[in-house]
This record gives sequence, C-alpha cells and structure tokens, in this order.
Amino acid sequence: MKINSRALLTLGIIIALFAILTYSNSFSQVKNSMTDGLYGGGKSLDNIIIVKIDDDSINKIGRWPWDRDVFAQILDKVKDAKAIGVDVSFFEPSNNDSSLENKLKGMDNTILATEINGNKLYKPIFDTEVGYVNFFTDSDGVTRSFEGRLSEEAEPFSFALYKIGWDKNAKLNDKRYYINFAGEPGTFNSIGAYELLNSNIGFKDKFVLIGATAPNLHDNYFVPTSNGIAMSGVEIHANTLRNFILNNFVKKESNNMIMLFVIIFSLLGIFLISRLKIYYALLILVLAIAANFYLSIIFFSKFDYIIDLFFLPLALLISTGAGIGINYMEEKKQNKFITEAFGKYVSKDLLNEIVSKGLELKLGGIKKEITVFFSDIRGFTSIGEKLSPEELVHFLNEYLSIMTKIILKHKGTVDKFVGDAIMAFWNAPLEEREHVKFACESAIEQSNAVKELKKKFAEKNLPDINIGCGINTGEAIIGNMGSHERFDYTAIGDNINLASRLEGLTKPYGVNIIVSESTYEKVKNKFSFRRLDRVTVKGRKNAVKIYELCTDYDEKFSVQFEKALELYFKMKFKEAKKDFEKAEEMKKGDKSCNLFIERCDEFSKNPPADGWDGVFEMKVK
Repeated sequence: MKINSRALLTLGIIIALFAILTYSNSFSQVKNSMTDGLYGGGKSLDNIIIVKIDDDSINKIGRWPWDRDVFAQILDKVKDAKAIGVDVSFFEPSNNDSSLENKLKGMDNTILATEINGNKLYKPIFDTEVGYVNFFTDSDGVTRSFEGRLSEEAEPFSFALYKIGWDKNAKLNDKRYYINFAGEPGTFNSIGAYELLNSNIGFKDKFVLIGATAPNLHDNYFVPTSNGIAMSGVEIHANTLRNFILNNFVKKESNNMIMLFVIIFSLLGIFLISRLKIYYALLILVLAIAANFYLSIIFFSKFDYIIDLFFLPLALLISTGAGIGINYMEEKKQNKFITEAFGKYVSKDLLNEIVSKGLELKLGGIKKEITVFFSDIRGFTSIGEKLSPEELVHFLNEYLSIMTKIILKHKGTVDKFVGDAIMAFWNAPLEEREHVKFACESAIEQSNAVKELKKKFAEKNLPDINIGCGINTGEAIIGNMGSHERFDYTAIGDNINLASRLEGLTKPYGVNIIVSESTYEKVKNKFSFRRLDRVTVKGRKNAVKIYELCTDYDEKFSVQFEKALELYFKMKFKEAKKDFEKAEEMKKGDKSCNLFIERCDEFSKNPPADGWDGVFEMKVK
C-alpha cells in the first residue's frame, strides 16, 4: 500500500484536531446526549426506602416548612433503620428545634444535609453527622455526576450513608463519580411522610432517605433517565447510594483511550476504507458506526462502561472523507501524468478516454491483438547528405509533425521515432473495435499528405520525398518495457517485426503501402487492394500473402496484374511475362510489374524445384 506525504500530513492534522477537541472536552453536550439513552433498565434495591415530602403530605400535615417536631416524629418512625439520611436544610432555627435536637442526640445512624456554596460549607444547626448534597449539573442542564471531594469537612451525602450502614472503612477517591441511574423518576420504593406517620412499618436493615419530592419545593433535577420528568434530589441520592453498594458507578473512556482509537480509526479511514470502491466504503462506514453503537450498549449493560459515541465515528468519517479527497487529488495527478505521458502519442479523444477510464487502463505485460504501422522515407540517407544539420532537423520536424497529427487523428498511438521512421499501433492502450480500418485510413492519408509535402518542399528547394508504409494485424505484447529507471510503453513480438519487414518491401515492389493477409482479410471490403505476392521475409519462416493498399486504384490495371499473377503462381512463366508486360504498359514504370517480368525470365531459364508453392524468399529487410 503506497503512503504519500499528503496522506501523512492529513493524518497528522486530523489527530491534532481531535486531540484539541478531546482534551478540551469539546462537544460535551452532544456526547452526553448521545450516551443518555444507555441509562436505565436497572432495578432499585429493596433495602433503600425514600420517605417523600410530597404534595399529599404537605396538604395533610400542614404548610411547609414543617414544625421541627414533625421531623422528630418521622425519625422516631424509622429509628430502627440501618442508616437514615435527611435531605432537608436545617440551616436556621425554627419552631420546636429542641424536639428534633433531642431526637438526634439519641441516634447514631442519621446523616443531615449540608451544602457547599461558593467554597463555603453551610452546616445544619444541629450537632450531628452531615453529608453535602451538591450535584454537578452539565452545561445542558442535566445532572449526571457529583464530585468525590468538595470539602475537607464533609463527604457526599450518599457516601456518608454508605459508610454508616454498609462499610465503615470505605474510602472516597478525589474524582468525579458518574451516577448509574437505575431507571426513570419513581423507580425506588417510597412512602409519603403523612402515610409513614400513620403506619407502623418496620425499617430494620433498611436505608431510609427523607427528602422533598413535591415540585413546588424545587429540589428536582433533569437526569439522563428523566424523559421530560425531573427527578427529586433525594432519589438521585438513592441512586448514588445504590451505586456505592453495588460498586457500579458509570465508567467512561479516558481521553487517552479515546485518542488511541481516534488514531486507529483515522489510519483505517485514510489508508484502507477510502481506497475501496465508494459503495464498499459507505457500507463499511455504516457497519462500523453501527458496531460502535452496538458495542456501547453491550459494554454499558455488562460493565457499566461508556464507549465514546461521537469522536470515534466522527474520526472515521472525517478520515475516510479526507482519504477519498486525497485519492481524488492523486487520481487527478495521475491523470495529469497520463496526459503528459501520452499527450504526444495518442489522439485527444483517445487520451480523454484513457483519463476517464484510468482504473481500467492496464499498463504492462498484456497480450492483445493490435494493428502495427511502420513508415520510412525512401532514400533518406541521400537526402540528409544534401542538407545542413539545421535544415535536416527542420525538414524532419515538419514531416514528422504532419504524419503524427494524421496518426493521432485516426486514434493511433505513436510508439517511437527512429530517425525518419515512425512506428505506431492501434487498439492499445484502449480497446478500439475498428483499429484495422483506422490504421489503413491513416496510411492512405499520410501517403496523400506526402504528395502535398513534395510540392511544398520543391518550392523551398528541398529534396523530393517518398514514403513506404507497412501494416500488419496480429497479437503482440503491450506494456512498459525497459528498466525501473527508464521505460517505454511499446509493443513487442513477431507481428511487430512483420510489419517492419512489410514496410521494407514497399521499395522493391514500388508501392506506398503494403499490408499483410491478416490485415487485408479484416478490411478487404472497405478499401481497394492489389494482391502483390506470397513471400517469406527475413527472420520469418512462414510465408505471408502481401497486398498493396491502393491510394489511386486503377481497376483495369489491377485486373490485368491479377491475371498475370495467377499465371505466375501456376508456373506458366512465359504467359505470365506477357500479361505483366501488358500491365506495365497500362502503368508505365510500375516496379512490381518489372520485378515479376525479371522473375519470369529467370524462372523460364531456371525453373523452380518441384513442389514450388509460389513463395518468394526475400533476402533483404
């Protein structure tokens, strides 16, 4: 997997950004609201009883605040409890304080409420054990936790009860405790104060919490399990007491742990998921986020542990999106590379197709059918001798520019220039169904273009030029050939060599374009051809039929030439000679006719061996 500097830089930025957000506790409201749905579904403890100061009790006992004697009576009813917590503020003197004070002096299992406000501890007027009832309310107005140590003089209210009734040696950590709420408001067993005073219920081995539940007394808070209904402070204390007894306070992922997973998720997003096809990437993102939510439910229900539901999915989404963006930029860079690499070799239409189908482009080592083209200027060596180096360069550039433009116009790929020679091919790098037709059209247009160049060069007193072209269709190996340091996109194979040999045959046969039988068979009904011969070329054992691709077809001449050729292959050399001579009269100076006239004379004197199949072995390239 290739890792580039842009991806690494992006990864570093993402990690740095999430580190700032994580350690600054950003988006806490969003994070808390996402995890609130995990709370609830638990059970209250039967040994925790709430004595409610509710509307019914206020209506029947009397106007609030009650006389302190009422609280003395309530304590008398629950005095056999394991621990008693009174979540009522007794900060100022009131009626019958002595009655309550006397009752408290005879009890060692009671905790009274104290509050911390502005770093000041407000204690009750009675000399007894206390616990602070402060909670921590988050910025969204929801109460989820309390501080383990707000004062050296007092401990949390519920912990003080826990020590009296459960573990006298318990120690409290100096940290924030996240309350694991058992359920919605009203989950715990409760009894109204008025009902309690008129009953004889026993509270042995129970924890009794006495506090206000009447809405007008304003001792209620929204909690994760509220569902729109505020929970009384005394019930929140009941929940925290339950957490101490069960040791099931909520535990949250540390910032360090969140950052570890952010790094892992970011790595996966940038370097793995973003490299997949978009629909696979989207599927994995959806599954990963769903798995994160599912695991959070499992971890909370089994271990009271909250997995981050915000930063981790966000890191995966951002890193994957960034990775896709980087890949897009890299693809544009690759497209630019392809444009620069192939822009001088293939037509604009073909180049656009290469760029648009970049992922389908296979460079290197593929075997496929192509049509190969070679061309050469006749007598170029002598032309070079007549021109200065500067004139020769200008001459070649003008010629090659025109020929290249024609090849590209017909969707060909220019492979290379070797001096005045041009090699090109069709049907690579991309598929082209009519590659044979395009190659033939290009050859014809180049031959016609040379006629115009001859006139232009004559006006500049430049040498006269003629070209020969060879075309062959067959399988070849297409790909990057060379070393790691330098390579070319080219084609190799026997069919490439044959096309080169066919170009060489244009000179002895005196024609502009020669094609192989494989090329001829594919386009014989689209162009005009003249059968030339059946030969074996240098470096090749198998014979091949060769045809002239005619640029100025003469039907009478071609029919006469074909008649003579048939006689030649039947070894009727004298008759063939006469017909070749007739053909030559129709087209004065035709080298192919004169070539066969010479052969007929030679074979008439020295007949070929028995079994001769008409194949002529070419000794030159």
